Amino acid sequence: MEKLNLFSINQCEKYPLISVVIASFNSRKTIEKCLLSIKKQSYPNLEVIVVDGLNYDSLEQKRCKEIIVQYARYFQDGPERSIQRNRGILEVKGEYILIIDQDMYLTPQVVAECYNSLNGYIALTIPEISIGVGYWAKCIALERYISTYLEKGLNECCRFFRKKDALSVGGYDPKMVGVEDSDFHNKMGGKGKIGKIKNYIHHDEGNMNFWTRVGKRYYYSKSSKNYIEKYSFFALAQFFPIKPAYFKHWKILLKNPQVTIGMFFLKGSETIALSLGLLRSVLKG
Repeated sequence: MEKLNLFSINQCEKYPLISVVIASFNSRKTIEKCLLSIKKQSYPNLEVIVVDGLNYDSLEQKRCKEIIVQYARYFQDGPERSIQRNRGILEVKGEYILIIDQDMYLTPQVVAECYNSLNGYIALTIPEISIGVGYWAKCIALERYISTYLEKGLNECCRFFRKKDALSVGGYDPKMVGVEDSDFHNKMGGKGKIGKIKNYIHHDEGNMNFWTRVGKRYYYSKSSKNYIEKYSFFALAQFFPIKPAYFKHWKILLKNPQVTIGMFFLKGSETIALSLGLLRSVLKG
């Protein structure tokens, strides 16, 4: 395993410290590649905070920790990602924060462009390109490419911001599960303008299983009710399976008919799962 590069004091003094916060859970398959992508950033003054989840296999957690501590400061908190991120925000030493997930790999100029682009914005979004194995991973990749890489989509969420601004909006809402990114984005957008950089992140979907993906949407529905009540029509537009970007980039969809059909089927199934979960929440009162 590679060891972390050390920068000279003089080099680091020219740049403010930027803190990268990662919420992880059972992350052994992807965490080292994620951490190495941070190590390879052109920006020279970084710290990495990993907040590992609670209550999973102790041996697996030990193995994950052995990898993480080579590259990052390690904490444990949870159970949900919003709590982990809030813990990371409190622990960072930097003025600026980049939030990513354990299955994301940064291209080399991401942090540098974020730092150079924040002026005039309260936060920045970063384009994502999905990678993974199998048919459903291709469907997710196509949808994400059209709706968030080519466009500034409804489902994009800010990842780079100042610590003071994150604290001023109360950080991530622990009551929001699965939609905590969108809620935080909307709160930040209420304080200022959110921009978007050009360099991108690879988001590793792994060997995506259809039922796992749909089941996750059903699980997230328990807090989506609160999110919809808070943001009303904007939230419904986010969850609606047909996006304006699909019409704008219809030629791309026509070039990949088999994947496009799967993309619409998956989005529709996720919407059904979300709707069933919301209905269950309403009936339970």
